[in-house]
Amino acid sequence: MPKFRLFISLNPESGDLVHLKDVFPEIKKDLESYPVKWIEPDKFHMTLRFLGDVDEQNIEPLACTLDRLKFDFELIEFSTDKIGFFPDNRYPNVIYAGLLEKGSSAEQLVSFIDRIILNFGVKPEKRFVPHITLGRFSRDKRKKIEPEFSFPLKPENVIFRSFSLMKSSLRPEGPVYEELYKFNFLK
Repeated sequence: MPKFRLFISLNPESGDLVHLKDVFPEIKKDLESYPVKWIEPDKFHMTLRFLGDVDEQNIEPLACTLDRLKFDFELIEFSTDKIGFFPDNRYPNVIYAGLLEKGSSAEQLVSFIDRIILNFGVKPEKRFVPHITLGRFSRDKRKKIEPEFSFPLKPENVIFRSFSLMKSSLRPEGPVYEELYKFNFLK
């Protein structure tokens, strides 16, 4: 049975994240001496949960279960916050744009998703940290980010009206994302 690499995400609309996309080349330039594989701005998204390799036969039942969720909100609103590093700047794996939620709807959504994916044999990841991955550091060449590195990020509102079940195909030139199902908060 074929398996597909899946994740659940909030995907910005094409006109969102204008400021982040505008300053992205500057961020890359400031970190050009570091081994980072950058994400193309048209692929920016917020991963809610990474599911890993899922059997093809489980995809449609998972989507049907996610589609039955009912919400008492019609949107989730965030504001861009800062540029940061996971796990930290001493030995970073990821550079990200942090997001601050206006409310707690995303936590509620992630809690629902966690209960659903357990039924499909997927153990939820650690706590949810709202962010958009900008790039990943090469594992074998990582080095400490200088403590004085700072990049001011102007707050920018980002509104999500749906979440998606996504397929990720890893390629040498970078990941290819495909939206398999889209679930609107307001039905």
